[in-house]
Amino acid sequence: MNMVMRRVRSMVRGITRRVLDVDDKGPPQDQMHLLNTFLSRHKFELNTASVQDLIQSMKKKHLVDSICICSPTGSIVISTDENDFSEAIIGSAMFNYIKTELPESETILIKDKENWFMVFPYNGKIYIVRAASDMTRVELAALAKEIESFLKAHGE
Repeated sequence: MNMVMRRVRSMVRGITRRVLDVDDKGPPQDQMHLLNTFLSRHKFELNTASVQDLIQSMKKKHLVDSICICSPTGSIVISTDENDFSEAIIGSAMFNYIKTELPESETILIKDKENWFMVFPYNGKIYIVRAASDMTRVELAALAKEIESFLKAHGE
C-alpha cells in the first residue's frame, strides 16, 4: 500500500510539473533572462548630483509613467512632471481620507482606463506613482527606498 501511494504521488507530481510548469527548485530562468537582457541594454544613471536627474532615471528604471513625492498636506517635494500639483493634492487627500476610514491600509491602487494610480506612504512622505501596470508593495518600497537614500546622502 505504501509503495502504491509513493508511485501515485510521484505520478501526480510529474503531471503537475508538466501541466502547471511548476518548478520550485530554482528561480524562474526565463524571467531572469528577460530582466537581465533589459538591464544590459539600458543604463540608468543613479549616481547623479541632481535629485531631478535621479527621479527621471528611477522613472525609466522602474518602468513607470510618473513619480510624485509630496508631504501629507499635499505640497510637492519632488516630481517627474512639472504639472503634478493637482495630483499631489488629490493623492494626499485621498490617502489621508482612506487612512482615517481604514487605519490599517498601506497602499492605494486605482485602475483607470489607461494607468494605475498608486499611492503609498514612506518615511513621512506620500509617494504617488502612475504606471501602465500595477506594482507590488515591495516594488513601491524599493523605489521609495532608493530615492530616500539619495535624499539622505545629499542632505535634502
